Amino acid sequence: MSAAALPASWVLLEPFVFRRDDDDSFPDETKAPVRASGTTSWGAPFTIAFSLADPPRISRLYAQLPASADSSPGDHDQLVGGGGRWKNMRLDILCSDTDNPDDDDLLYFWDTDAVVPFRQWLCWIDYYRGILFCDVFRDPTPTVSFLRLPLDEFPSDNIRINTRSSFYRGVSVVNHGRELKFVNVARHDGIPIGALKPGTGFTITCHTLLLVSEDGGGGGGGGGGMEWEEDYRVTSDELWDANPPEHLPRDILMYPQVDIDRPHVVHFLYIEWGYAKKKMWVVSIDMSTKVVESFSLYINGWEGLLLHADDRDLIEHKSLAYMMMKIDNLT
Repeated sequence: MSAAALPASWVLLEPFVFRRDDDDSFPDETKAPVRASGTTSWGAPFTIAFSLADPPRISRLYAQLPASADSSPGDHDQLVGGGGRWKNMRLDILCSDTDNPDDDDLLYFWDTDAVVPFRQWLCWIDYYRGILFCDVFRDPTPTVSFLRLPLDEFPSDNIRINTRSSFYRGVSVVNHGRELKFVNVARHDGIPIGALKPGTGFTITCHTLLLVSEDGGGGGGGGGGMEWEEDYRVTSDELWDANPPEHLPRDILMYPQVDIDRPHVVHFLYIEWGYAKKKMWVVSIDMSTKVVESFSLYINGWEGLLLHADDRDLIEHKSLAYMMMKIDNLT
């Protein structure tokens, strides 16, 4: 197999699952070659298939699920017990060496947005607050450490009302799982969602997590063995000066994701606000040069509804989700 034919080492996976129960709509092996089949606990067959694409294109997961049975699936559920035993333990959460009295409140109001593996840790991420690092294999007892996110201004309260921090922040594990990066898009207009207010912009910062002790602080110092180092700080004005509007529209960028193979590149989502069925693009920017590498259509809005029946459920789902989020911020 030639190098050009090798599959990508990572993908950007669409979180929406495309359910296609009939054979005509379920993709064949030419479109979704990675496939698996199985049987439910009540004997009904199902199939899943991956349509893989090199980033910044989006990969998809398709599911062909059985029709509803005459009786409730709960009537057919079976519990299969294994030979192992669960072990419950209460773990203390270790904070940094410079303990902040507000950390207890931060943890009390914790709300997990994402979970990622990094080195020996499983990391629970609250994009409003910080990261919990659980050293799950540490003997005799796992440790849990808390580290704040590197924000210029930390929230003055601990309640996530009218905030959409997960829209503008992203944690990525790169360098074969050895480095963890945090990207933050800080709006200058102070609103949680929607188009930028005229005359305003945003600032993008990227930090890398440094492990300043051999165990990363897992030996009892909490997050004291970890600290953030700023990689770069780029403003929207700098990006707009380096790219014409047709390559980079003058509006907010969302959902940052560091490219795993090329960490100097960050992928963002750009949304065309003002329409019920929104168009969306994936924008890939080389942050070292501030130049846009690609600006590719992700969701085609109204045109997609008319021209591409295969994407109808995705377009409806995404448009409804963002509409409800805007309503939430008006109430």
